Amino acid sequence: MKKRHWLYLPLIIFFIGFFYTTLIYNGIWFKFTEGLGSLSIIGYFLWLIFAFYFTLTLHELGHFIAFHFQGVKLRAIYLTIFVFYKDEKRWHFTIKPKLWVLFGGLVVPDLGEIADEDAYQTLNHRFSNSLIIAPIVTISVLIVSILTFLLVLILGSNTHLLGIITINTIYIVLLSTLYIYTFKLSNPMFYGDFVAYKKMKSDPIFQLAQLTQYTMFSLRDSDKTIRFLWDKSRDIVSKEPLSSSIFYIMVVTNYLDGILKMDYEIDPLIDDKLKKMNLSSLCRTEQGLSLAYDLCFYEYKNKNPEQAYQKFELIQRRANQKLDKKMLTYLRNKSAHIMHLEDHEAFLKDKENLYIGNAWIFEALIKPHEMLEAYHKKLPYVEYSCPVVFKDDEEQKSDLD
Repeated sequence: MKKRHWLYLPLIIFFIGFFYTTLIYNGIWFKFTEGLGSLSIIGYFLWLIFAFYFTLTLHELGHFIAFHFQGVKLRAIYLTIFVFYKDEKRWHFTIKPKLWVLFGGLVVPDLGEIADEDAYQTLNHRFSNSLIIAPIVTISVLIVSILTFLLVLILGSNTHLLGIITINTIYIVLLSTLYIYTFKLSNPMFYGDFVAYKKMKSDPIFQLAQLTQYTMFSLRDSDKTIRFLWDKSRDIVSKEPLSSSIFYIMVVTNYLDGILKMDYEIDPLIDDKLKKMNLSSLCRTEQGLSLAYDLCFYEYKNKNPEQAYQKFELIQRRANQKLDKKMLTYLRNKSAHIMHLEDHEAFLKDKENLYIGNAWIFEALIKPHEMLEAYHKKLPYVEYSCPVVFKDDEEQKSDLD
């Protein structure tokens, strides 16, 4: 039997009419309209800004407080252009107008040392909790705002106060509804809180990628953390099937960083797996292109310069030219320099040539350009040659005979 949703329409119209008639009969509708009329146009705009920052701040404080009460240290809380951040001594405040592009907020934890599996799982659990608490705070604020509005509407007598409560409730309902909608959204670059919470609970690749990237914000570097997360990356890359997802790319990148920067041992099983990665597919995205060049470095360090140079040439032909031109030039020149193909020392010393991507967002916490400099060091030189046999005249004559 087909569902006839149109049958609900008369009921909806009836309840709207009943509610409206009740408001008029009890004089509440007059209080409601008179209260809204008491506000100026500028007042509507100012209260919109207040409602936006009110809902955003409470949401981000949900993340912040959840981390704090679970014993996880904090590095920063972003509220659009306003940034509160901590260094080794104390908290600071700054305003960065460029951060308007975020049109939202962000909380950055200091994960501390992750030396073993127990610490890793505990941190993963705490991270998951912080993801789900903030949406709960947003939903709670929505409910409390509606209840407060109804109480003031029924019991209040101050017309102007009623207008303020009304317009703020409207804004809070609309903004909170938008937030709740985004909690369920996801794409290759963005995961809403609900989606991220589920993935932190069930997806080992997503878990590792998230925790690994946040370690860059720790105030103290830990060799134990670096080694443990590298071992974790090695285990996942060896077990999980090849993928072009951004989080798989992040895990593989962490594995290669350990080999290229820390001289960790090469896993033979993963070595065979990496040779099967599709460079053409990687060259379509920013993260994939960076990994493709890392695979060149991996071959070069593994004393396979021919394969490294072949991969390098393939990347030049397959790199997506729609990607950021500055990034394409930077990665190309950096890679040629690292593998002794060309000398780009002057190019790499000029900060204007370096591509930091979205890392500028975290300039209050890290120094992106200085971090990149660690990746500009040339790999140990590997000779690329083939034997050439010279024959004397008698040998050449013998060959001709």
